[in-house]
Amino acid sequence: MATKKNKGVNKALAITINLLPGEHRKQQKDLTWLTDRRVVWPTVFLILAIFVALFTYAYTLQELSSKEAELQSVRAAVERERPLLKKISELEKNQSIINTKINALKSIQISKKRWVVLFENISSVLPPNMWLLSVSQVSEFNLEMKGTTFDFSEVAEYMVKLEKQVSVQKVSLVSISTTKVDGDEAYSFTLKVELKKDLGEEG
Repeated sequence: MATKKNKGVNKALAITINLLPGEHRKQQKDLTWLTDRRVVWPTVFLILAIFVALFTYAYTLQELSSKEAELQSVRAAVERERPLLKKISELEKNQSIINTKINALKSIQISKKRWVVLFENISSVLPPNMWLLSVSQVSEFNLEMKGTTFDFSEVAEYMVKLEKQVSVQKVSLVSISTTKVDGDEAYSFTLKVELKKDLGEEG
């Protein structure tokens, strides 16, 4: 009985010794680092980051391809409409030329009517002893009139009546002096006549 008990104790205390040379010994690999949180979580985050980057890159490529297709479509549409755009440009240019000619014709018409009305006004109130020697346009709306009369008072009378005409804005005396006409005493005068700016535009 005592012998069996001693055998069991000796068996429990047995030590295994590997006597193989070092180059033939099998060493057990330590894989516990695979379950270490300090390794697992950074790895998971790295994989997620790579996935997000790849997804973003693929989406960007798809958007660029879509925009490039839209751009090509717009370019093609512009090229198709280019002849029409050229035609519109030519029509606008022609319209500008036509408008210039129309305005020139209107200006001529207004100018013609202005002078007709003006000369009617000048001659209709001319006193019986007065005659005009010249009518000069010194600026767009200013005339210089030179004349002669045998009656000094007719100069003032003519200025008053002329200023009441539809074509005249203002009349002023520039100069007056005595002269001889066929041996008779007469008066030479110069008037400045300011015309109305809307003269000839009515009707």
